[in-house]
Amino acid sequence: MFFVAGNTRKLVGQETRKINKNGFMVNAGIKVFKNYNTFFFISIIPLGKKYSIYIPHSDEYFEQGMFSKMPDEYLEICKEVGRKY
Repeated sequence: MFFVAGNTRKLVGQETRKINKNGFMVNAGIKVFKNYNTFFFISIIPLGKKYSIYIPHSDEYFEQGMFSKMPDEYLEICKEVGRKY
């Protein structure tokens, strides 16, 4: 199989933040990804950012994507982190 063009997701940054979860301040791991359109394994066109958040206190994982929905309060926190990258 010969791969000519496609989409790639690259991790550009990650950070641990304290968030309010049910009245408690807990740590959350936030990862920021950039999507690229690739051609012959070379990233050509940036398509935007995607975010994921993991809350180990309650063992929850949310990812922004086509088939998954991240709660709005977590998305705002992720966008704040994403402004650095």
